[in-house]
Amino acid sequence: MSPPFRILFEDQHLIVLSKEPGLLSQGDSSGEISLVDLLRVHFGRNYVGLIHRLDRNTSGLMVVAKRSKSADRLSEQLRTGELVRQYHAVLWGSFKDPRETLWEHHLKKDERTNEVRVVRPGIPGAKIATLRVHPIKGFRHPVSGDPITLARFSLETGRSHQIRVQSEASGHPLIGDTKYGNRSSMALFSRPALHSATLEFLHPMTKEKMSFVERYSSDMLQFFSTELE
Repeated sequence: MSPPFRILFEDQHLIVLSKEPGLLSQGDSSGEISLVDLLRVHFGRNYVGLIHRLDRNTSGLMVVAKRSKSADRLSEQLRTGELVRQYHAVLWGSFKDPRETLWEHHLKKDERTNEVRVVRPGIPGAKIATLRVHPIKGFRHPVSGDPITLARFSLETGRSHQIRVQSEASGHPLIGDTKYGNRSSMALFSRPALHSATLEFLHPMTKEKMSFVERYSSDMLQFFSTELE
């Protein structure tokens, strides 16, 4: 059986891979096998430098360090914005303005329930969340006929569930997101339609610019085959 990830690049310092939906990035209380567990086997060592995470049901690109020095340098790039991530998502509704828009909210996470909500500025524990959204294409849902939009997101902060929560707060929840969107949408798509599409960073040792683009996952291609290919 092939692993639930595809390797795009690997050397002695790092690995760039595409994670399939359904795979945990890191172990949790469920005890299920995670990407970290699989990479420990693949690397042949216990150390796995997870630079950033994708939600279980988010597909697409991740960079993982093999050594602590690489992890430190990649984490610094993430902090300073040199490590650039863009996501594609399919959202409910249509956008009147086709131009890129800045969304900014204050978010607070409930660690007990693992849920994030939008709160007023000044609420204890709230953190500002900023992202840019650019509508790529509007079309009709092939089953329900409702207007939907394929959009590109550029993260300026890295908050938990940020794209999903801010999309819902802005009136455009993700298709398939029963946690932060329409609870009946699971019948139309089996997960939040979110994909880590592009990744750019400087190699932590050689300083070479690394750029990766990943195709949509098979479920998105199959479900929206006439629109997203």
